[in-house]
Amino acid sequence: MAQRLPIETKQHQERTTMTRVPLQDPATATGRTKEVFDRVAGYYGMVPTLQQAMAPLPEVTNALWDLSTMTMKEGTIPGELRRAIFVVTATAGECDYCTAAHMLALFRHGWSVEECVEIVEGRPSSRLGELENAVLEFARVVAARPAAVTDEMTDRLGELGWTDAQIVEMVTTVALLKYTSTVATALDIPFEKIMLPLLDGPPFRSEDDRPS
Repeated sequence: MAQRLPIETKQHQERTTMTRVPLQDPATATGRTKEVFDRVAGYYGMVPTLQQAMAPLPEVTNALWDLSTMTMKEGTIPGELRRAIFVVTATAGECDYCTAAHMLALFRHGWSVEECVEIVEGRPSSRLGELENAVLEFARVVAARPAAVTDEMTDRLGELGWTDAQIVEMVTTVALLKYTSTVATALDIPFEKIMLPLLDGPPFRSEDDRPS
């Protein structure tokens, strides 16, 4: 997908500046907060607004960073499928910030906007096969209502070839993103500027809502 430059409309400015709590400017961070910010910036090349909002709790921010990196590293579920799990989980939690962030990650795996919209809207992915789509359907249930998970669902995953360990990975991947999306949504975390082009199209804005 060719990335468009952000258009600085009033809506865009609000989505990158307005939040329910102050954001810690990385340039003025000190002590433990600066140490944690430096870790995060070492990966992203910047400090996302999510971590800036969580700055009053540097140890929690650091622990969440550790959990995030280990969730992506440990286990055998492919990284692309994990990102798709993140997208469907973010959608279930109505977290535009997390949905956009992980759509961008899927773009790096070669996904198109249309392919991302398929899974955001709850449809089977035309890009993925039966095994992977079964995982996304399971993830939607876990994200929406964990108590709705049944033995039949996990048995079905086993019949398709997913191991018990991988089912644990699926659940913990959803759980991680539910934590992140809860923080981002409740605090109304501003979009990163790189996310702004996504605001002009689906799934964030329908064709009917776009100016002619």
